[in-house]
Formats: sequence, C-alpha cells, structure tokens
Amino acid sequence: MAEISNNQKLTLVEVRANWSGGSHLMDLIVNRVEEQFREQIRVIRIDFEIHKEFLLHFGVESAPAVLFISKGQVVEVISEILSQKNLEELIQIHMLNDDSIN
Repeated sequence: MAEISNNQKLTLVEVRANWSGGSHLMDLIVNRVEEQFREQIRVIRIDFEIHKEFLLHFGVESAPAVLFISKGQVVEVISEILSQKNLEELIQIHMLNDDSIN
C-alpha cells in the first residue's frame, strides 16, 4: 500500500470484488471519471478479498467502495454505488480541500 501513501495527487481507491455486480457498475463510472480527471487525480483499484484486513480498518466491509486519500491520509470512505455526477462532485470537493491545505 506504499504506492497509495507516497502519492502527492488526490488518490481515489476503487474497492472492487469479482462477485459484486455493483463493483462492475462502479468500475465503468470510475473509468469515465478517471479519464476526465487524469491530470488531477490518481486512481488505484484494489480487490476487496485480497486487502480485506486493510479495508476493514477503515470500515469498508464490502465492495464496491471508494476511498479518497489526500497527503497519505484517508479523508473519506464511501461504501455504496455512486453516480458519475456524485463521484465528480466529490472529487472536485476533495481537490479544493487539498488545494486549501497547501
């Protein structure tokens, strides 16, 4: 998980699982948003089953979920399917918060 904490860009961690239909839907949404914000954010995809202990530490009990990480700190965890619009709005909010800290 060092690649997450050492990154200077806002990082969106997509938590997915092969058995989760919602994960497949979120993957499509995250792909679109990743393309739109490719210069501003970093997207990392992790498998819920492989990283279950790490994710449980942050209250993630199932997939799909999204974690926002800024400056090595988890700043928000969402354990539900988001619309593309909602995800875009959250990214913009976190980018603004990230900029205000600098």
